[in-house]
Amino acid sequence: MLTLTRNSYQAKAESQFIEMQSQLWTLAARGKRAVEAAQAEGERVLVAAQSKHDAALHRFELLKLAGDDSWDAVKTDFETAWTELRHALAPR
Repeated sequence: MLTLTRNSYQAKAESQFIEMQSQLWTLAARGKRAVEAAQAEGERVLVAAQSKHDAALHRFELLKLAGDDSWDAVKTDFETAWTELRHALAPR
């Protein structure tokens, strides 16, 4: 009787280990997908921020070249681009 109980206990434990290994593989796959999604989102955010930086830099260069008659309008454009860049770089 002891042998049967021991054997069935070990068989049950082995079966549970097999099931848990399957769950570990599923968890690993889910984790990998989450990492890939986060990396893609990070790259998207970086590209968007770089675009805002380039736009602000361009507006700044225009500001430096602006004459007295257009300086206020160019300054407004620069400030808008600058604000958008700051928002793009703000912690989330």
